[in-house]
Amino acid sequence: MNIATAVRAAETGVPASLQEERQELQALVDIAGQTVAPLWPLDSAIAVNPLSGFEDLPFEDAVPQAAELFGARASLSLVQWRSLKAEGRIEDVAFRRAVVNALGGIDSAFESLGPDLNAYNLLVARLVELPTEDTPASRNELDAPHAVLARYLAAFFDRNAALRLPGRELGLYHSVSAALRHDPALVRAGDTTAAAWLANAPAEPLEMLLFAARRDGVSRDRRLPWLRSLVASLPGWAAHLRWRAEHGGPSASAGAPATMIELMALIALVQGSVRSGPQALAGAADAIGQVEQALLSYFGLPATAPSAWSDQARDALRRVASMSLAELGLVFQEAAEASFLGQFAPQLEGASARLTAPARAPAAEAQAVFCIDVRSEPMRRALEAQGRYETLGYAGFFGLPIAINPACEAPTRNQLPVLLSPAHVVAERAAQGREAEADALLDRHAALADARAILDTTKSGATGFATAEAAGPLAAVALLARTLAPRLTDALRKRLVGERGHVLTPSACNDHGHGAGAIPLEQRVAYAKGMFALTGLSHETARLVALVGHGGCTTNNAFAASLDCGACGGHPGGPNARLMAAILNDSEVRAGLAEQGIAIPDDSWFIAAQHDTTRDEIEIFDRQLVPASHTDDLAKFTLALQRAGAQCREERAMRLGRTPEDLLTGAAHWGEVRPEWGLSGNAAFIVGPRALTADIDLGGSAFLHSYDWKKDEDGSALTGIMTAPMIVAQWINCQYLFSTIDNEVFGAGDKTTQNVIGGFGVVQGSGGDLCVGLPRQSLFRDDGTPYHTPRRLAVIIEAPLQRVQDIVLAHDVVGRLVENGWINLVVIDPWKHKAHHWVRGEWAARPC
Repeated sequence: MNIATAVRAAETGVPASLQEERQELQALVDIAGQTVAPLWPLDSAIAVNPLSGFEDLPFEDAVPQAAELFGARASLSLVQWRSLKAEGRIEDVAFRRAVVNALGGIDSAFESLGPDLNAYNLLVARLVELPTEDTPASRNELDAPHAVLARYLAAFFDRNAALRLPGRELGLYHSVSAALRHDPALVRAGDTTAAAWLANAPAEPLEMLLFAARRDGVSRDRRLPWLRSLVASLPGWAAHLRWRAEHGGPSASAGAPATMIELMALIALVQGSVRSGPQALAGAADAIGQVEQALLSYFGLPATAPSAWSDQARDALRRVASMSLAELGLVFQEAAEASFLGQFAPQLEGASARLTAPARAPAAEAQAVFCIDVRSEPMRRALEAQGRYETLGYAGFFGLPIAINPACEAPTRNQLPVLLSPAHVVAERAAQGREAEADALLDRHAALADARAILDTTKSGATGFATAEAAGPLAAVALLARTLAPRLTDALRKRLVGERGHVLTPSACNDHGHGAGAIPLEQRVAYAKGMFALTGLSHETARLVALVGHGGCTTNNAFAASLDCGACGGHPGGPNARLMAAILNDSEVRAGLAEQGIAIPDDSWFIAAQHDTTRDEIEIFDRQLVPASHTDDLAKFTLALQRAGAQCREERAMRLGRTPEDLLTGAAHWGEVRPEWGLSGNAAFIVGPRALTADIDLGGSAFLHSYDWKKDEDGSALTGIMTAPMIVAQWINCQYLFSTIDNEVFGAGDKTTQNVIGGFGVVQGSGGDLCVGLPRQSLFRDDGTPYHTPRRLAVIIEAPLQRVQDIVLAHDVVGRLVENGWINLVVIDPWKHKAHHWVRGEWAARPC
């Protein structure tokens, strides 16, 4: 039985045989498992939309439904929205328009209800004037049965645990259900029948779900919502299971197999022990009647005033009074979104008009292709201010579908977006000319790994006390050094251990793909051509072209990978940049490109670099390979990068309320809770030539993907951008949006009270559900004011409207986001230079 058939059968409620019922339930389990998004491990953290399972619904319907299911807020509190408006992040004009739109238009908003009173007045008063009790409420701990289950889940999934759950190799349900049957805390938490319920639980997860559904009278037409509620009871662990099943590969489940149906069955088992599941948090809105009276009182009207009104006027009062927090918050959010577009859309329109007859600019001294990450925008702007430097934006994996096999003992890591699968596994080895350094570095890393293994063993062995006594003073000295002199300590560590980023490189950088695991010439040419096609980069490249990946640099930070390159699978992008630079310097590749009309000048040399977004520094790799003819070019470019980095550090220090020197210290300090804002503040994904945005200070709020519609006659390049990088940007945007709206449910809470569990996830305190989003410090200032403004991604494209429309209609993944309002799609007509907004299937004037 397929999923569609199962859903139809469940909805009709037609009696089925036991086998058909089982098949139907299994199909519904598969659907319910999509309720949560996959949760990547900490070492390769990827931003995802926590409500991706609701993207088939309009945004305004999906958010309150998801909030009810997960027991979350559907919006910031009105108090928080008011503070953002007071800061100027929501413009008055945009706010007034959003209010009118929420009321159905000008006629409905301004129709008189009485002397000097209309629905517009009522809604504005409710949004910004009336007292509100909707301040964020703290969440209660998991109820006892779920807390017990969470402990066992942590033990089951922890691959580094010294003590293993019995039967772990037989699977999650078998192992954990056996332990739960004998857990005294679970029996105490239940009613008088708890022990019998646990003892009689079926041995198979599907039978357990059937058993629980029948006992609790869950009819067939209610089984899908019931199963979704089971997933929503422990969404973090469910999300981890989705990653395991869909992205983790065989190694992730080795020795401890687990499926979503097993988790659902365990949740049903513990819920059945107390005959009640977790309840969604109740809304904090006042009763409708009380709100009506508050509105009347605010305008100095007696409680009996509506009795003299028309039915239409009373309906308007009731409509405003009955608006939920989700509806009220959406008014503010739409105003915030329109405020952003209102600020920048006119500037982009003007830039588009100026592009019609561009003056030929002097040849660039150097070019730099940065990742589209929002943190690249300030660096690009700063670099361009240093001289004749041209910058472009491209997804930070540089179009290379690769995985890296590290030279030391470490798992193979994917260096590409999770939407794609690696086509090549590239070995890491010594960089050309640095073979001796590489050998020494690998020896030191091997010794360190042995030392850590011994320490881990002694921690749980009989010699633990002796080890602690011997190592304790040394650890204390190390901790003191990291506290009082973090930058010096970090420098010493690098000198003693070495930095593998420079001396080890993807092997194809050395042999141009002729060794084991080589990338065939035809594909190398295709990857190189893709960069020119997707960015609109001219083949008349400068003498020096830098491919700049990026990564963060923090200490003692569980979320460090979230600061690295999402396009590189949550890893730094330097290896991809080095491999692409080697490909583009390859004479065979250049010959292949020339045959396809891309003749790179003989004096162009490609270098690889990496932007440290925490320190605002750019390091250049493989300097020893740069020809002597380009030494002066490289020296001048290096100086320009240093100056640009200093300028960016000044700007970012101001936003963080710190000093530039403090930022450098914070990157090395073990106690730093906010090393950088990351992608906080992201608001737009802009697709067009750099000239479209070059004169605009976007303040690190925009992903910038280079694109020239005139060089993309068949629209294939734009299709590639809208179906891959744009989707990743939307994931990032939604993770930041929902982690801000409810940081305890959709985020990760306070970083200072978190603990890493199993090496792959984070919990608050000593246990419970896995956190699925970003920590509070990445989104909020210390006083609790949101630094990130929750708003949907504005996708702004300069291209013919019909070309964009065809892509939206041809690709479900794009059409769903656009039609259901998960992104705000704005297209600038390159002929009339006017912005058009896609609203539910139609082009409208820009909303600003």
